[in-house]
Amino acid sequence: MLRLTKLKFPRWYLFIFSLVLPGILWAHPAQGADENLTKRLSNLESRWGHLQLGGEFSLLADYKQRTFEKYQTPDFKNYLNIYLDAQIDRNFYFYLLLSHYNNYGYLNQLYINEAAVRYRSPQLLVDVGQFKFTLDPLGLIADHGASPLQGIAIQTGNDEVYLGGYYSRLFLNPILEEEQIMVGSDDQFGLRIAFPKPNHMLGMTFVTTPAGDLSETAFGIDLITNVAGGALQTEVAWYKPGTDNFQTYKHDGAFGSLATWNKNVEATTYTLNAWYFDKGFAPISSVLNDSFLEKGEIYANNSYGIGGGLQRKLNNNWDTTVKTGVLFSPEQTFSSPQITFSGRLRKNFSLATNLEFGFDSGFEADVDKINLHRYNRLLVQFNTVF
Repeated sequence: MLRLTKLKFPRWYLFIFSLVLPGILWAHPAQGADENLTKRLSNLESRWGHLQLGGEFSLLADYKQRTFEKYQTPDFKNYLNIYLDAQIDRNFYFYLLLSHYNNYGYLNQLYINEAAVRYRSPQLLVDVGQFKFTLDPLGLIADHGASPLQGIAIQTGNDEVYLGGYYSRLFLNPILEEEQIMVGSDDQFGLRIAFPKPNHMLGMTFVTTPAGDLSETAFGIDLITNVAGGALQTEVAWYKPGTDNFQTYKHDGAFGSLATWNKNVEATTYTLNAWYFDKGFAPISSVLNDSFLEKGEIYANNSYGIGGGLQRKLNNNWDTTVKTGVLFSPEQTFSSPQITFSGRLRKNFSLATNLEFGFDSGFEADVDKINLHRYNRLLVQFNTVF
């Protein structure tokens, strides 16, 4: 038989309990949360002057003819970029690019395009994180515009010399060896020196990825100067894939060069282009790897040629951009010179909004960056910034 024992509490326990109980019964459960939210809003309001928010939005309908795919219907897409810049203190900044891409009925993705911290002083500029960055002016060997750099970039200089460099993690590569996973990486390093003068600038860029599937070495010389009242930009580069590079075509080096001249005359901008890209010239961080279907370029890998274009303001807030060229490429299915073309006609409703009509006919390279294929593209696009 169980015996029930009478519990006895000291009188001071009862006194403390009588003081605490009303507070427990009368306390508001959301009071702490409200105070925390109010504090966060106050902090945000106090720092609002340090924040800049903006963005751009595009609606696109296009129809393509490609060798790789057979389209029986047009694509409908939208692009959204949201920019957030925040000044942390006198020298530090944070910037964020949030991007959304939607190919209706197929692919819908939201991702962070840029997220980085910048340090700025009179003699030093440092970016750390994931961000878009181009080291050489024309981007033949060190362009991270389409695929952001993931690492650090450092720039410094004065009126007589410029020094810049970066480190970027291109690829993390886990490999199973026996019973252990070995984790390696493809890391790219870039270095540039340039000498600015009143009427020209001469620069040299070196890029290397020492090991891995993306291993390579590249070196370029560039010149920016004034010619015939216009701005001339030229770059000549040499590229060699590494021993472990994924490209099947191996060689001891290939040259690539690009020259662009621009001149403004009243309401018209004139452009001349010339290019030469050896077979096998395929740096991993190059403007040649950008989406040609989106940019409408008149040049391509493994080709040489000349071209020109103009951009002109028309009446009633219309403007047009036309580019065309003659492209030559050996060892292709075509043997004769080929015409490339890109044209745009825009109606500007305001400084922030326009409607664009376009047609492109050019060449895109296969994965090997050797074989070229013709593509045609017709598009209508609405653009706005906010």
